[in-house]
Amino acid sequence: MKLKPNILLIMCDQLRYDCLTSNIVKTPNIDRLGNRGVSFTNAYSQTPVCIPARHSLISGQNAFEIGLNENSLNRKEIRYPLPRIIRDLGYYTCAVGKMHFVPVREHFGFDHMYLSEEIPSHIEDDEYLKYLRDEGYGHVIEPHGKRSKTYYVPQISELPKEVHTTAWTANKTIDVIEKNKNRPFFIFSSFIKPHPPFDPCKPYHEMYDVENMPLPIQVDEIIDDAILVQNGYKVDGIDKLSDYDKKKIKAYYYASVTQVDEYIGKILDCLEENNLWENTLVVLTADHGEMLGDHNGYGKRTYYEESAKIPFVLSYPKVFKQGVEVNSLAILPDIYATIIKAAGGEVPEISCGVDLTDVCTMENTYTRDCLYAQYGFGRRFKAMIRWDKYKYIYMANGRREFLFDLEKDPLELNPIKDEEVFSEKRKELCKYFEKYGMEVPGYEYDPPVVGSFLDQTPRWHLR
Repeated sequence: MKLKPNILLIMCDQLRYDCLTSNIVKTPNIDRLGNRGVSFTNAYSQTPVCIPARHSLISGQNAFEIGLNENSLNRKEIRYPLPRIIRDLGYYTCAVGKMHFVPVREHFGFDHMYLSEEIPSHIEDDEYLKYLRDEGYGHVIEPHGKRSKTYYVPQISELPKEVHTTAWTANKTIDVIEKNKNRPFFIFSSFIKPHPPFDPCKPYHEMYDVENMPLPIQVDEIIDDAILVQNGYKVDGIDKLSDYDKKKIKAYYYASVTQVDEYIGKILDCLEENNLWENTLVVLTADHGEMLGDHNGYGKRTYYEESAKIPFVLSYPKVFKQGVEVNSLAILPDIYATIIKAAGGEVPEISCGVDLTDVCTMENTYTRDCLYAQYGFGRRFKAMIRWDKYKYIYMANGRREFLFDLEKDPLELNPIKDEEVFSEKRKELCKYFEKYGMEVPGYEYDPPVVGSFLDQTPRWHLR
């Protein structure tokens, strides 16, 4: 009988895709994972904010198909949640860390859940808070960093690294692996960090020299003002930050990334020490990225590369190629499909995910012609089409549209203004809308102007 692979899904909240390729950020363990797997260089979060992205992965559907166009609590039923499918295939299933599910303890088929939520509703709902209380740190009011107007102010964690949420998530994951190594397991291990506040523990806070940090990408025109205000918190004088302030924010973010990387390494060590990695599908990704001052903004909720593009690494040494990069377009529901197929199941027809097995074995690198994404309602509505070397962004606020050539302009500094070129690419876009838009209930194709139907957001109400 074929041996079922173990499955380990690792998610880092708000991890930028370029942390995996940077010459500045120290991520030796994520690099180790990439060297033993396949890295997708064009993977995107279609609704780049926490709740929609995570439910998109769990459901295998576009977030807007289940009513999650924003960080909302009003989602529709998830008919075929990933953990339940995998459990029914004979796996032990477990969630560790930040899930950000709606409702909080919705198990979706997980046999056990050990939560460390970013904003827990009550200590009894959160295993990490109970752990802190038992360890003598119950007096720490904000263990994940001080929020409010200090949300993006660099901080040093009040906690020693040994009891920080990052260490707890890794240690609990290792404990679950050790206790279930003799049966097939599916573990979703999800780190809160490097989500802000950027509060690395000592000594990580001194790891990056502030003065040597590169400045963020600065622009004269802010295309998407959503990146100036995030999660209801406005940083006073955000447009008046000194260069030193901007560098320090970046240094503390990178420090948080390196702290998470160290503990990811401990999980990978556990797999190796127990001779499990060869037959374990390890997936590393993020729910979205972080602007980190680029384009004069912070946070997510926008379709700039820094926000929407995500790290996306799949390692399965027994089957997949190793140390390979592919530029195929990928989305979070692809993880859903790939995990189900690896476990021996059938992907529900309702899923928009693509099984990436053939891509990871290099039998076929094609995934999709283009990628459609959307976020928000009303004036906040925006959409993205990503295809070939191009990215098109539409924003309902002002009915603005932008087209970028990412090969010539990878930093997205110079939207294409040549009307002849724009007109030609708009024709291509209309073909993609006609091909893919029909999959969305309520869609009405209107070819003359790409943005014309996107502006009619009420017509995008779904099942």
